[in-house]
Amino acid sequence: MECLNLAKAEAPEPRLSVATFSQRCKQLARDFGTAIDLPIGEVAFAPEINSTAATMVLSGRASEMIARNRGKSHRVVPLAALSDDVFIWTGYREVWQKQGTEQNFRFVEGGFTLHLGRRGEVLKPQILRSEWVGRRSRAFVDMAGHPHWQLDVLESARSVVPISPARFDDPIIPQPVVEFDSTAVSPDGTNLLMGLTVENMHLASAALWWRPPGGNVAHLPETVGELDSWILGCVAYLRQEAARCKIVTTSGRV
Repeated sequence: MECLNLAKAEAPEPRLSVATFSQRCKQLARDFGTAIDLPIGEVAFAPEINSTAATMVLSGRASEMIARNRGKSHRVVPLAALSDDVFIWTGYREVWQKQGTEQNFRFVEGGFTLHLGRRGEVLKPQILRSEWVGRRSRAFVDMAGHPHWQLDVLESARSVVPISPARFDDPIIPQPVVEFDSTAVSPDGTNLLMGLTVENMHLASAALWWRPPGGNVAHLPETVGELDSWILGCVAYLRQEAARCKIVTTSGRV
């Protein structure tokens, strides 16, 4: 029997044409706004398309421009109110690319950021990220969980209150006592909690360790539908959990 020379099957990955990419931005914006109870038109996803890349960024009337810890500034929308004037905000951005002779864009990466701040203020400190990357992303690491959460709150705090060693040659400054608690101070005077780089951790959000084989925590999106379900499920969950937060002062909650 003569063997057929079949081309090696491509690994499944989300892909979109220029036209379907733009249409998806419109539909996803409507579904995104519904998930967080914002009226139609308050949330939009603006497509930025050229010959080799397509990017989807959050926009719309409810959005405000702010700075991220890393990367370019982007827009965020209110997710949950913590008080009359303080909100938790979220941003979302997605990147797609073409390679060589490909006709369709292929998914590279997408991610949420969560921020805390007041309306109209540019400074809204970043709290955490939720990210999902595809096989084309340079950020994909087999041993790291995908999708995953990353905590940015300490990185944001360090940018406001830089860590500096205590001056042990100054007799006016009392020497710190090292204790085993959240405010422990190292021998060089560094606050251990503030110095901890938790933003480097990839906290898997799809890891079933209690089911065999149990070792695979790096999952890749295979279809646009999977990606959209993750986006809408994730933002709804972020909103649910953001609503649990309170602002705590030294005198108690406000």
